[in-house]
Amino acid sequence: MGKRLSVIVPVYNVAAYLSRCVDSLLEQKDVELEILLVDDGSTDASGSICDGYAARDSRVRVIHKENGGLSIARNAGLDAAEGEYLTFVDSDDYVEPDSYGPMLALAERWGARLVCGGRYDVDGNTGEKTVGLCPEKTERISGEELAGRIFLWDGCDSSACDKLYHRSLFDAIRYPEGRVCEDVPVTYRLVLKAEWVVLWNRPYYHYYHRPGSITTAEVSEKTLHFSQHTAAIYEDIRKNHPNIEPQARFLRVKSLSHLMLLLGQAEPEKRRQFAGEYRQARRNLSRHTAFFLSSPYFDRKERLRDLLLVLGLYRFVRPFFHKEAQSL
Repeated sequence: MGKRLSVIVPVYNVAAYLSRCVDSLLEQKDVELEILLVDDGSTDASGSICDGYAARDSRVRVIHKENGGLSIARNAGLDAAEGEYLTFVDSDDYVEPDSYGPMLALAERWGARLVCGGRYDVDGNTGEKTVGLCPEKTERISGEELAGRIFLWDGCDSSACDKLYHRSLFDAIRYPEGRVCEDVPVTYRLVLKAEWVVLWNRPYYHYYHRPGSITTAEVSEKTLHFSQHTAAIYEDIRKNHPNIEPQARFLRVKSLSHLMLLLGQAEPEKRRQFAGEYRQARRNLSRHTAFFLSSPYFDRKERLRDLLLVLGLYRFVRPFFHKEAQSL
């Protein structure tokens, strides 16, 4: 048996997908694990499905709680977890049957407190599976280097779910409640705290894109959260980890242009409501003009788009840009 592992699964109204997720966890080989199903106030059959698994398999524990959102559900799982290592799985996703044993072995062999693997993207409409973000090779690198790669989406990103953590990394760290993009301000801190990490160049996590789940994001205060996260990250990295300041600055610029694109395409009423936030994002983006025009991290189209946003001219040429704001 390997080291004991806690798999934390927040659950909210996913009755159609939950069994596939839990079955994939119960199929794990050579791992002593517990599966924590955190029922976040589901109103469909998800809660009873959780209870059914707990009744049939002693490895499954269920936490029922009032609905509070993903961060609160993850934090509840962290508080209840008993494993030496921890990982997260979203309840509509699933994993390969022989995943966590190799990841635990890598952590122990390399003396690392964090392992980052790869993932598949699964199209819910067609069932087509393609390799998504995945490290190029299996290797041990510094936490600082991995944080830099995360900021660039270079084979990995801030997702909590395709990584394995030693529980000590979460001492005094929890997910921010009431925020979206909650992985962004947390994952990089865990990575830096780990000091040394292992990349595993195997896609094992299946990120399921639900049918019809392409979202036209409703602009709200939550739309601002990603940019707010990156502002704090950039200041932290600039002061404490200058080696990866350019990568953090790239993330900051991407968040500002993303916010401007979203607000610029909102309904007229929303544009008026968030006009001040749009102007502030434009001012903030303008401070990075020399950087994004010269940085190798941006392609020509991105440089031109961001320059037009700074100059207030983007709206006049928007039809010529095929890729508008992307959900992150």
